[in-house]
Parts: sequence; C-alpha cells; structure tokens
Amino acid sequence: MPSALSARATTSPASRTGELSSPPGCIAGYPAIGGLLATLGWYYPFALAFIAVPISFLVLYSLRNPEPHNDQGLKDYFGSVWSNLKSREVFGLLGVSLCTFIILFGPQITYLPILMDVRFGAPPYVIGGILSCASLTTALTSSQLGRLTGRFPERLLLKSAFVIYVVALVLVPFAPNVWLLILPAVLFGAAQSLNLPNVFSLLSSHAPAENRSAFMSVNGMTLRTGQTLGPLLMAATSGLVGLTGAFLAAATLAAITFLLVLFLIR
Repeated sequence: MPSALSARATTSPASRTGELSSPPGCIAGYPAIGGLLATLGWYYPFALAFIAVPISFLVLYSLRNPEPHNDQGLKDYFGSVWSNLKSREVFGLLGVSLCTFIILFGPQITYLPILMDVRFGAPPYVIGGILSCASLTTALTSSQLGRLTGRFPERLLLKSAFVIYVVALVLVPFAPNVWLLILPAVLFGAAQSLNLPNVFSLLSSHAPAENRSAFMSVNGMTLRTGQTLGPLLMAATSGLVGLTGAFLAAATLAAITFLLVLFLIR
C-alpha cells in the first residue's frame, strides 16, 4: 500500500492527492467477504491474498509511472528530504498518521470484532457486515471529498474527523445490542474519509515532486508503526481496565490527536 500511494502521490498534483488517496474506501467489501468466508472455516479468509497474483500482472504490464527528474546526489537528496521533513507541521501530520492507525488497527479492526463476539455472540458474517459499514461509508464519503475540500479547508475537515472519532469510540462500549454498533461504525468510516486523504494531501503539499515519494515512504513507516502498536496498546489497556475502558482510552487518544491538529497543523 505505501508503494501504491507513493506512486499516486508522485504522479498526481499535490492539490489532487487528497482526492486520490483513500485506501479504506478501496476495500469496502473485504470485511463482509471475510466474514462470510469465516463461516465456512477460520482459514478461508486467507485465500483472499491470492487476488494479489492477477493484480500484480496487471500492475506489471499496465502501470505507467514516469519518474520525476532529479539531478541531486544522494547526500543532497537526503539533505533536501530532511530540510522539508523537519517542519512543525510535517511532524504534526506524521503524528496524526501514527495515532490514526493506532485507532484504526486497535479498537476498530482488532477489538470491535472481539467486543461483538464476547458481548453479543455475533456470528462472523454479522461482524464482517458491521465492519463493512465503516468501509462503505468511507468509500461513499470519499467520493464527495472533492466537493468538501472545495467548500471547507482541509484542516477544518481534519479537525472534524477527530471529533467524529471521539464520538464513535465513546458510543461503542455502551451499545445495548450488536445492531446499534452500525452507528459508530458509520461515524468511524466518515471520520476516516475526512482524515486520511487530507493527511496525505497536506503531507504531499510540503514536498517538491522529486521528494514526494520519500515523504510517502516516511509516512508509510509511521502508519505501519501505528498498525503494530494499536492492537498491543488495546490489549494492554483492556487487560487493565476492561473493554469499555479500552475504548474510552482510544477516544481519549483521538481527543489528544485533535489537539495535535489544532496546535501543530495550520
């Protein structure tokens, strides 16, 4: 995924990167498909990985990725990248990416299914369907992102996303039945569509074309760190304060990230 985003960011104008970069919306049906396959056996969802084989041939023979011209030496290149990376706003954006993927892969992708299973005994296809509500909402909202960014500043959309995250995460542990979890899932999906594309857009706007792929690679490393930390932090927190406390702690992290956006991203 980071390589794909780097290619898209490098070949697209910075002003359009936010419209083009919405990974969750691209996989809206995967949770539902995975849930249906899991009803047949826990190992069947792993068969989805084989879809990558025909796609790899499609990319190999059809992707046209013209490389930007760069006459810099290696030392000058890294110096240029670092000089652009060390701004306060870029560090803020990288912090937002880190927190976003902690929230996405901790409470949403890893622990929401656990909560649905433990509290409500939900079958795999119901769990997958509810998770798909988030991805589908992301896809639908992302399709209107061009209009939204035309009417509202990207920073305002980013702030709004973290307010919505807080509301969604607070609602989850107090849902009285599994079907009411659709509401926080939809809110979470809307927040994702307002957050990630705008982070990618703002990040790419700080980098000249010849350094944009390096920026996306650094961002890719940051979000992979978030993916790793999310489940670990949720496991540690739920062990200490239970599932309800863990989701409230995740909401607190979303509120802290809102403050990060407020003070570092201008």
